[in-house]
Amino acid sequence: MSDLEFDVIIVGAGPAGLATAWQLSRHSRPLKIAVLEKSARVGGHLLSGALLDPADLHPLDLPDAPPLGPKVTRESLRLFSRQHAFPLPSLWSHQGCHLLSLGPFCRWLAACCEKSGVEIYPGFVASRLLWDHTRLCGVITGDQGLNLQGHPQPGHQPGVTLRAPITILAEGCRGHLTREAIERLHLDRDRPPQTYGLGFKELWEIPPRSPTHTGEILHTLGWPLQADHYGGGFLYAMAPDRLSLGWVTGLDYRDAAFDPFLAFQHWKSHPRIRSRLLGGRPLAFGAKTLVEGGWQALPQLIFDGGMLVGDGAGFLDAARLQGIGNAFHSGVAAAAAVIEAFAGRDFSAQGLRGYPERIQRSAWFGALKAVRNVRPGFRWGRIPGLLNAAWEWSCRGRSPWTWQWRTADRDRLRPVVTPLPSLSPRPEASPWILDRPAALALSALTHREDQPIHLRLRDPRAPLEAGLRFDNPETRYCPAGVYEIKRPPAVPEPIYRMHAAQCLHCKCCDIKDPLDNIRWTPPEGGSGPDFGEM
Repeated sequence: MSDLEFDVIIVGAGPAGLATAWQLSRHSRPLKIAVLEKSARVGGHLLSGALLDPADLHPLDLPDAPPLGPKVTRESLRLFSRQHAFPLPSLWSHQGCHLLSLGPFCRWLAACCEKSGVEIYPGFVASRLLWDHTRLCGVITGDQGLNLQGHPQPGHQPGVTLRAPITILAEGCRGHLTREAIERLHLDRDRPPQTYGLGFKELWEIPPRSPTHTGEILHTLGWPLQADHYGGGFLYAMAPDRLSLGWVTGLDYRDAAFDPFLAFQHWKSHPRIRSRLLGGRPLAFGAKTLVEGGWQALPQLIFDGGMLVGDGAGFLDAARLQGIGNAFHSGVAAAAAVIEAFAGRDFSAQGLRGYPERIQRSAWFGALKAVRNVRPGFRWGRIPGLLNAAWEWSCRGRSPWTWQWRTADRDRLRPVVTPLPSLSPRPEASPWILDRPAALALSALTHREDQPIHLRLRDPRAPLEAGLRFDNPETRYCPAGVYEIKRPPAVPEPIYRMHAAQCLHCKCCDIKDPLDNIRWTPPEGGSGPDFGEM
């Protein structure tokens, strides 16, 4: 098949990629735009709280009213102990925001883009970048129909080369192509290491008699986390019979015995949460990582033939754990720079310089800079972190210092001397507690079993040799239970197994493995979870 030519290629049909495509499609000069999305349908791999300030939509000038959820009616922040919930002052208000299901919203925005002539290809993985030395020239899609050994099966479809003068990477957190571009071009030179969080979300159906009020939001800190561990939970009342609840934990934790999935289930057993779930049933489950490094960890955003936008660049506001609005804004700024580049026929980094210049002048980027010290302040523990957050809020982020991340998340794990679980082995059995198999059953996973394994070990021997120093933490931090060590009684050596078909595509293993031995690569297009209405 011959190469396909476009004016602009966008990798990722999330809020940043679709905002970019929408803005480009409205320009007077028609551009041929392709958007590649690895999930089987737009929104299938999107997972977020989510809260959205409608003011963030104004630059998009959308044609119709978007499918937003209810407005926030009341909010609270609580510090949890095991049995109690103590009120805390909420420094960053969400009044005026709407609750949002990100998948349906992005499907609606994708439909708007297609009406304007944008070509959107769900189920197509951009597996590799196409380079001419240091200039990005396009992408190559992955093969379809390979067997476990990587050989073609009947119905095999080879990958396609897509070329364009500008390729925009909008993959979201820890995108594999974004990582390739950053490493190849050293886009993070002189930046501190990036830091991440791991988030879980469940959607629940609750009886109408529940006391939850539509539009109510609750954020929590504290139990079941220890004082030196960053993270917390949220509960959003999406409708009279729908609750969205979730949990985010920083991946800079040190305790190799910590199990984030179990911590989330423990959190659901708190009286304040449990009372909301009585009589209800879970409808959906998902997990994903979030980029939390903030302003000081942003990589270089432009290079010859390419740009980084949205969460893939690191624009998430770590103080409020919100990134959808900033993703929209970055997409609008990127589109304006692309239009300038076509006007001048200059697709080099110099020709794309309008993108970072617009961002640096924007109010939202100023707000991102103002909270730059909030997330790093929790490295010293919960109370110092809260006091620091209050200080940064009171001075509007004008502190004369900027705290830097010094250590990558994977390097913070301490070797295990005597494994001691951070939590009791499992919360007491109850209708609101899920185990990993039950959670996976709610994530609509689809993986063809005989496709090549997409989780790569740089050294296959390392997990059963060097990994023992950390008691193989991937068997705990992976929310899907992909990694397992079996010790059959008749076999002298343990067996290391990867259940790749269970992968939720959160990429936590690529971030937290203390050996830096696991590489997440995309499986066959259309594989993975379908977070549906999440």
